[in-house]
Amino acid sequence: MGDMLAALAVLALSPAPQDPVAVPVPRADPARLEQSVRALVGFGTRHVLSATDDPDRGTGAARAWLRARFEELIGPSGGRLQVAELRARVPVQRRGMPAEVEVVDVIATLPGTSDPERVYVLSGHYDSRNADGADGSRDAPGANDDGSGTAAVLEVCRLLCGREFPATLVFAAYDGEEQGLLGSKLHADALAAAGAQVDGMITNDIVGNTLGMDGVRRDGQVRVFSYAPRGDDSLGRSLARAAVHAARRVDGLDVKLVFRGDRYGRGGDHRPFFDAGFPAVRFTEPREDFSRQHQDVTTRDGAPYGDLPDFMDFDYLARVATLDAELLAELASAPRAPQVVRVRGARDAYDTVVALAAIDGAAAYDVLWRDTTAPDWEGALRVAAADLAFRGRAQTAELTLPGVCVDDVVIGVRSVAAGGACSRATAAPEPDLAPAGGR
Repeated sequence: MGDMLAALAVLALSPAPQDPVAVPVPRADPARLEQSVRALVGFGTRHVLSATDDPDRGTGAARAWLRARFEELIGPSGGRLQVAELRARVPVQRRGMPAEVEVVDVIATLPGTSDPERVYVLSGHYDSRNADGADGSRDAPGANDDGSGTAAVLEVCRLLCGREFPATLVFAAYDGEEQGLLGSKLHADALAAAGAQVDGMITNDIVGNTLGMDGVRRDGQVRVFSYAPRGDDSLGRSLARAAVHAARRVDGLDVKLVFRGDRYGRGGDHRPFFDAGFPAVRFTEPREDFSRQHQDVTTRDGAPYGDLPDFMDFDYLARVATLDAELLAELASAPRAPQVVRVRGARDAYDTVVALAAIDGAAAYDVLWRDTTAPDWEGALRVAAADLAFRGRAQTAELTLPGVCVDDVVIGVRSVAAGGACSRATAAPEPDLAPAGGR
């Protein structure tokens, strides 16, 4: 072990993240995404108070269409995809709204093969609204907010449903987001009550426009928001950094880490999952066009203006959906993330000693580090599981990072499958959270 790390000392002196190992998935199809968005817009409104018994208009027609699209994928999945509705009457605290409404989530589940209790959720919300948040009658096209995210969920389900993953994938189209995250809270609460081990939740909300109100087109980046009760190493921040890792395999798209839960004064469907203790992030386009969000369709320069498909960039949406697929495929193919990582400084050198427990199915471990003020990992050392001496009932092992001073960095560890798929990273606790020593 000592000889191996000595040979790798040059890596520690000149740190660089490991090259990403692809978990190959097909690219998302812009034409299919556009077709889905236009179909959703074609229902006129998807407001939670809109018609439920009209086959052509309103939220009932939209959810029936969504369910049918998911059910079309049962065959390509080999019969494994399970499609259902999660339905309940829930309280609402919005001006002009009734005290209680029925919400209906449309959910497709692809069970895992060897670790089905571990779950990853991909979501968008299919409901929409216009300038009056309580109006269930007039048009509310909701092409970008959030037909874009809902279309991405359908497309990623199509891309991945024919594959087998150790962990379970859940594809969710939520109702009632515009009225207070009603559908996502219903789902998060149901998963928590069932004891589900949700290791990651990604919501796509407003991910289909690249032309800002300033006339500048920004199409090479997606913002990733994540909550943290303290510090920068929450479960959500860990998931956000995993998105950066996956984005290296998506041509023309980078991740911008935004270290706050959401935009000012606004919320998204990842919040109920964070509240339930699950890692959760939000994907959103670089610059939103607020002049079209939550607005009535009007006329500008003789043409309809509002949250309509004609103002969207479907090539960009396809890149975001491809990132969704890459991230889900990698996480669901990887072993579980380490539960606990401990670190200490070496007594006779500026080295860091890392202690970790064995993870079932891990062929290797990536030990990661970054400066305390850096947003993402800056160095990485991959160690084969066979080169670690796991001992004791807890099956723990130690390894040393030569030349890395523990006091100046954050240390994390992720598990790696034989094929190269990486888990989320687990960071070692900050010194004020670790047991006090006598030195």
